Amino acid sequence: MQYGLCLTGGGAKGAFQAGIIKYLKEKDINIKIITGTSIGAINAYFMMKNQYEKLYEFWNNMDGKKYASYLDKVVDNSKIIDELYKLEGEDKKIEKVYVNYVFVKKSSLHEVIVDIKNKSQAEALECVKASSLLPFSKDVEKFDTKILFEKFKNDVSLGLYDGFKLDGGILNNCLLEPFKKHKVDKIIIIGLKSTFEVPEDIYNYYKKEDLIVFKPCFNTNPEDTIKFEKDFCCDLFKKGYDIALKKGV
Repeated sequence: MQYGLCLTGGGAKGAFQAGIIKYLKEKDINIKIITGTSIGAINAYFMMKNQYEKLYEFWNNMDGKKYASYLDKVVDNSKIIDELYKLEGEDKKIEKVYVNYVFVKKSSLHEVIVDIKNKSQAEALECVKASSLLPFSKDVEKFDTKILFEKFKNDVSLGLYDGFKLDGGILNNCLLEPFKKHKVDKIIIIGLKSTFEVPEDIYNYYKKEDLIVFKPCFNTNPEDTIKFEKDFCCDLFKKGYDIALKKGV
């Protein structure tokens, strides 16, 4: 049976996703196509490079002071991308890896979807970097995605982000379009909010029983998106693994 894997965005909550990925790897699930948005694109890159142990280490040895910093208009993700540049290898079982990002042109947002599987390392990581590059404003005291995105929309209308490539989750945090073109037997979707719901249009292409959905059974806070702290990430990793172990595939 061929599986697809959809990894949604959610910043530091990607640790929960990584715990489920560990379970899927242990079960030797035959994943042929991966889609990733934001932190999901970063997790997908680890998988594409066949660096699963490095993925688990990344989350269970998280050092927020090492990775978290801010620039004028974005949350700086360059140090995480530098870590990805060190990865070598390939998971040959994975045939396609799609990531999405938003391109801002003439005060309008445009979604770009790219298969990075056969791109050069530099091209692939340019897309991953864009997919996981959150907008930011120093005028917002507390990291609240709702407030930040309202400020972001206003800044976009003023042309302040023209030419930027940004987080794919701004327009589409659950990248399912590739699975409409490339059919698989089942799609595993990992949401990072307890309120996550599968986009209804996918049911025009798949039956409900063909979708396996994992999501937290606990509430998270908006500021958890940037809570890159070791204890927090270790806890989410374990919770993800335990939920997957209990639910199964």
